[in-house]
Amino acid sequence: MEADLSHFNIDAPRWDQRTFLGRVKHFFNITDPRTVLVPEWELDWAKAMVEKSRMGIVPPATQVEQLLYAKKLYDSAFHPDTGEKMNIIGRMSFQVPGGMIITGFMLQFYSY
Repeated sequence: MEADLSHFNIDAPRWDQRTFLGRVKHFFNITDPRTVLVPEWELDWAKAMVEKSRMGIVPPATQVEQLLYAKKLYDSAFHPDTGEKMNIIGRMSFQVPGGMIITGFMLQFYSY
């Protein structure tokens, strides 16, 4: 059974952004460190899916979960203004592990 995606808006927030919990869920969604390890071809697939969905062209047999995952990858790896793919260090999903690495080095080489 296929879901009706004719009224699906890919740019609509998944969670209510007027509530604290909704904003926290959105933040954790785009800063998920697992998306750093996603291969380049999958990021390109996500961008194509998001762009097709914005044009109203959704491939047959596409599920809502696939579109939401594509949006998650798109939001975490592509610049919101230019739409360009960012390098790994500049992505939102790298901020937590990258900050941990920097902090670890600062603590390792700290001297009294």
